[in-house]
Formats: sequence, structure tokens, C-alpha cells
Amino acid sequence: MEKTKERLIKESQNLDAFKEMLQRSNQNTKSMVNILSNFGEKLSKLEETIGPVYRDSGNLQLRQENIVRALQNLEFIIPFYTVANELEPFIAGGPDSMPLPDYLENVNKLRRAVRYFEQNNPESPELVSVTNLAEKGASLVMKKFYLMMSNHSRPIPPHTIQEIAQDEKNPDVPKPVLHQIPERDRIQLRILSEWLCKNMREEFVTACSQLRANVLDKSLKDLKSHQRSSSGGVHGSPVASRKSLTPLRDSALPKRNSKSIQQTLKKKLQDVMPSEMLGSRSYHSVPHDLCDLVSNEKEIEYYLTSVNALYRLMQAELRLMDGIIPIEHQKIIFSKSVQPALDHVVGEGESIANCVKKCTVKHDFTSALNLFPILDYHASMRHNFDLLFDGCLTEVQTKFQGLVVTLQTTLNKALEEFIEYIRNDVDTKVSKDGTVHELTSNVMIFLVQLANYKDILSRVITVTDVQSYEKSTDKNKLAFAQFISRVLSTLNLNLGLKSDSYNDPYLKAIFKLNNTHYILKTLRRSSLLEIVRLYNHDIELVYEKQIMENKRIYSQSWSRVLHYILELEKGPSMDTSDSANAKLKEKDRQMIKDRFAGFNKEIEDLQKIQKAYAIPDSELREGLKGDNVRFIKPKYEQFYHKYGKMSFSKNAEKYVKYDAREVGEIIQSFFDAAA
Repeated sequence: MEKTKERLIKESQNLDAFKEMLQRSNQNTKSMVNILSNFGEKLSKLEETIGPVYRDSGNLQLRQENIVRALQNLEFIIPFYTVANELEPFIAGGPDSMPLPDYLENVNKLRRAVRYFEQNNPESPELVSVTNLAEKGASLVMKKFYLMMSNHSRPIPPHTIQEIAQDEKNPDVPKPVLHQIPERDRIQLRILSEWLCKNMREEFVTACSQLRANVLDKSLKDLKSHQRSSSGGVHGSPVASRKSLTPLRDSALPKRNSKSIQQTLKKKLQDVMPSEMLGSRSYHSVPHDLCDLVSNEKEIEYYLTSVNALYRLMQAELRLMDGIIPIEHQKIIFSKSVQPALDHVVGEGESIANCVKKCTVKHDFTSALNLFPILDYHASMRHNFDLLFDGCLTEVQTKFQGLVVTLQTTLNKALEEFIEYIRNDVDTKVSKDGTVHELTSNVMIFLVQLANYKDILSRVITVTDVQSYEKSTDKNKLAFAQFISRVLSTLNLNLGLKSDSYNDPYLKAIFKLNNTHYILKTLRRSSLLEIVRLYNHDIELVYEKQIMENKRIYSQSWSRVLHYILELEKGPSMDTSDSANAKLKEKDRQMIKDRFAGFNKEIEDLQKIQKAYAIPDSELREGLKGDNVRFIKPKYEQFYHKYGKMSFSKNAEKYVKYDAREVGEIIQSFFDAAA
């Protein structure tokens, strides 16, 4: 109980202490509330006092800022009103009167003044003065660039163009540098062009491109004039031009002199065509249409040289712009600079194509051969031109592509019309001697010449058998093989119709034999047979069978001769062991007379007729004579030995006019060797 009592006393004491602390806390709270109330009253009074002062200070600060801005604007604007008077003497002096960057900055000041007045005070009279002065300064900048560029824009001499067209794969040969501009001038030109591109882009592009276009055009015209005035023109030949490009193949046109070109062409034909044909009187070794080709060949050389020269000059043009014209403006200026010369060169190519079209209408198909070197050259140059024209205007990029399409279309039409001409050649006039027809010789000449361009023929030939074409590993040769097959098939049909003009069936056979042998021999001596076999495997066998059949038909011309010497078993039946002393009946003597007389008459008539037959190919001619000798001479010799020494007539020499040797000589006189 005592512990509880003590504990109660202690807790009572604690409670009294807590009450005392609570009373002090209440007193402190009341004191703080009084202090805060007094502070709030004082703060309100301070705010009422400071507010007007703050507002007045803010207005004063805003006024100060407005005054500063007004002064700054005046400082910016006032020069616009005075810049014309200040800069007029400097602008009038031109870019040469001071350092070029300073002059350009003065012009920029005038242009900024113009923009200011146009935007803020277009009615201001100062706008006229600053505009005139700014335009004058800009025109002087343009003039400065034009004059400097003109000093380095002289036409390239023809001999220089020819020198750069030499083989670039030979590093030991020094090459001339086109448009060599001193570094000091290049720096000034670059500064001027950058300013002009930024401030006068359209005017600058027009002026610069026109200046360079004139130089390019004049260079090409001078080159062409030089070519035409040059006697040989070898340096400007497409051979030299094409060799200058590493990725290009050799030119299809060989180097040649115009005076001997006809002989060169004939010699080339002799290498692959029957030599006897080239000398025959009915065979044109160099037909009129080939002479047209010869006369136009120089134009092809000139054109190919122009294309190559244009390419070289355009390359130089891009190199000239590098470091002078800002890169983002180079292609537009380049496009406009080369456009006139490009149009002119492409126009020349289209003119050649149009001439070929006109020649084709006149059935001068060999003129189409003129287009193959052009097409081949453009095909080999396509990648080079694509790289050169990358980023240029569309009309520049597609210019040569359009020409290539025109060339391909023209050639395709010419080749198709060539076949149609053969098919529809209704002229049945044939030579009296049965020699090779002019149509045959000209067709084979055309095919031989066409073989020179077999590497690009698939671009122009109409493929008739698409399935075999797609399976072929050499599409150019297979397309050509199909074309040759079509030509020969059409030619054979036409020759068959022409042969019907002969009333003499044996001369008809000789005509077919001459033409068929000539076709086969030309195929064999050229590369044509190897090519056409890719599509028509049996063509050689077909022609050989035709030759054998025509020889068989021709051999029947001897039937009337053989009629008198073959039927020995029907001859006089007597003992011929002693032919000279044999006694013959009258009818037997008459029969022997009739046989000798008939033989003599028939072989003499045959000699008279067949001596006029023409077999211009010596191999065929001598072979046919040999066949005749081997066919007739033994039979006549047997007949001669049996009856020639019989006493069938007092004037036996009247009937036995020829011995076996003389019969052989008569046969050897057949066929006109001069035909």
C-alpha cells in the first residue's frame, strides 16, 4: 500500500508540472499571435507605400528600353539612306578598284538596302538610287567574271583535240591539258561564281553556259573544218578516237585513204568470196550501192570523230568547273553548256539515219552498214556517257539514248525490208548465159559485210524463233543465224522463180547450179556457214543436194548425143574381128553413117549452145567439164573403136570427123570462161 501511495504522489506531482508547462505554452502562443498580427499590419502599410514607387520604376525602365531600341533601329536604318552616296564612287570603280571581297561586300550592302526599302518603305525615293547602284555593282561583278572566263575560253585547236584522243593507257606520252587557268585567277573566279550563284543564279547560269556553249560549238566546228580540209584525216579517224577510251573496242571502220578505198573493199571481199565471181562480167565486184557506201564513209568517220571529240571536250568542261563553280550548280551549268553541241552532234547522227532510210526506200540496203559503226561506238560509249551525264537535265541524259533507239529502229527496218525486197523482186530478167544473178551476188556481199558487225546484231535483228534464241549462249550469233536463214530461204525461192524464165531446161539447171554453188562457196569461205549452222544444222547438206540435183538435170543434155553411141547391142550384127575387111549390108552401112553423122551434129550443136553457157567459178567449171569428159569420152571411144575402121563408106572421113581425143577437146571448149 505504501508503494502505491508513493506512486500516486509522484504522478500527482508530474501532473502539476505538466499543467504548469501547458500554461506557459499558452502564454507564448498568445505572444506570437500578437507579434504576427503587428507584422502583418506593418507589411500591409509597407506594400501600400512601395507599390506606386515600383510602378513608376517599371515605366521608366520600359521607356529606357524603347529609347535604346529606337537608337539601335536608327543606327541600322540610317546607313540605308546614306549607303548610296557613300558607296557610289567605290561601285563605279568596279571590282578592280579594291580587293574583290571588299567590293562584293559593298554590293551586298546595297542589296540589303534594296530589300529594306522594298519591305518597309517601297515609296521611298532612296529605293530607286540604291536599286540602280546595286544593279550596276552586280552587273560589274558579272562582267568581271565574264571577262575573266572569256580570257580562258578560247576554242580548242583541232590538233589539241586530236592529241588528247590518243591512247590514255600509255602514261609515257604527255597529254595536253585543256583550259589551264592560273591558280590566282581560279581563286577569283571561284569567289565571283559563288557570289553570283547566290545573288544572280539565273542570270549567271545563262551567261556562263552560253559562253561555254559557244566555245564548245566553235571547237567542234573547227575540228570538222580541219578534217574536211585535211587530205588524209587519219588523226581524226574513229580508229584513233575510239582507242583513246580504255573500255572501248576497236573501231569497225579501218584506216583507209579515200582514193584507194574501193580497191581495199574489193580485196576484203576477195578474201571471203569466190575470186572468179569477182572477175565475172555479170558479177559486180563493187556494186553501185557499195560505191555509195564508199562515198559516205568519210561522213561516218567525221561523225564518230565528232562524238569522241564532244566526249573529250565535255570531260574537260567538268574539270574546268571543278574548283570554280559551286558543286551544287555544276550540273545545271554543264547541261546547258553542252546542250547545243550535243543537239548538233545527235542531229548529225539522225541525219545519217534519215539518209539510210531514203536509201532503203531506193533499195540501197548496203547503205545501212554505215549505221553499224555508229551504233557499235555508241554502245561501247554508253557507260562513259552515263557517268558523264549523271545528275544532268533529263533531256541531256536521254539525248544519245534516243539516237541509239533511232539507229536500232532504222537498221531493223532496213534489214526487214531487205528480206522483203528479195521476196518481192519480180524482175524475172536473167542473163542469157545462166551466170550468177546480180541479186545473188549482192545479197551475199551484203551478208559478208554484215558479218563484220555480228557482235551487235541482236540489237537490231528481229528474232523469229524466240525459244532457241533464249536458250542460246551467244545471242548475237544466233540472231544473225536466223537472219541468214531467212535471207537464204527467201533468195532460193526468188531464184527458183527467176529460173523459170529459161526455156532451155539445161541452162535453167546451169543457172541454179551457178547460184547455189556461189552461195555455198561464199558461206564456206566466210564465217557465215559457221554462224548459220547454229540455227540450221543441215544447210550445207541441203545446198550440196541441190548442186548434185542440178548437175544430174544438166547431164541429161547429153542424152541426144548418147542416143547415137550407146545402143551398141542394136548395131549391125557382123563379125567385127576384122573390122576393116568386114562386109556390111547396105542398111548396116547406112546405120553407121547415121550414127556418126548424128553424133557429129548433136555434139557440134551442143558445143555451140553450151559454149555460151557461163560458169564463172573455175573449180565448178573444170569439174563439170571433167564430169562430161569422163561421162562421154569412154563411151564414144568404145563406139569409135568398134565402127570407126569399118568400110561403111568410101568417104569415111566425112562421117568419122573426131577421134576420142578430139571429142574430149570439144567438151573442154564448153562454158564461157570469160563470163
